[in-house]
Amino acid sequence: MKLQDPEAQRRQKLILEWPSIAGPKIAPHTKPSLGKNGSLYVWVDQSTLAFELNQRYRQNLLKRTQAVLGEENVNKIYFRVGQIR
Repeated sequence: MKLQDPEAQRRQKLILEWPSIAGPKIAPHTKPSLGKNGSLYVWVDQSTLAFELNQRYRQNLLKRTQAVLGEENVNKIYFRVGQIR
């Protein structure tokens, strides 16, 4: 059995938990990605949704992600428009 490094474990946990973090309306239109230095990048498939998430739901999504991954691992959230796969 090979042990994964903590960073890979956090990334995997984020992907698995994202539907419960973002909720059923947001999750299908978004894809999270952990960056360096505690940054969370959320790729969004529509610019209007990215704007709304940035304006209205930024803190909520950040706090919910921190509850899952820890405040020391996620401290900033950015929304980017692009294709999600």
